[in-house]
Amino acid sequence: MLDKWISVIVRSWTQSSKARSPFFQPPTRRNLESLNWWTNVCGFKEAFRDATPPNYAGINRGEAYLHIAGMSVEELARKVGDQTMVRIAVQGIEAMYDEYQKRGGKVHPNGALQTKPWGTKEFGAIDPNGVCVTFQERRLLSLIAVAFAYCSPIRFST
Repeated sequence: MLDKWISVIVRSWTQSSKARSPFFQPPTRRNLESLNWWTNVCGFKEAFRDATPPNYAGINRGEAYLHIAGMSVEELARKVGDQTMVRIAVQGIEAMYDEYQKRGGKVHPNGALQTKPWGTKEFGAIDPNGVCVTFQERRLLSLIAVAFAYCSPIRFST
């Protein structure tokens, strides 16, 4: 029974993909600095911009898309940025981590590459606007472990 249930979870996890990556629009004070960080340090590609220097630009890496939009009030942009977090799902997190550091990226002091109890391997950084950015990869074995823990036939009585 448990094998069948795990098989259903694994099959649905690997085959379901109706949802696409959302567009995230981090607040920016200095658009060019932000655009340079995302492209030169994080490896995203510029898709478009409205002007030079840009007030609005689009970038992507694989299926992860971001739009960078300037805020005219620098203090407000920093306040919003300091309270914003984004998680970006990747494949090959170890390679991404190495590439990020080779490009001069600074890892958040509490964001070293590690496997989390909720089933992701991830690392964190802070973008030039104070946005907390986490790059993560979901681990299949972690999903199976969670499925086993919740579906175990072992019951404890009180």
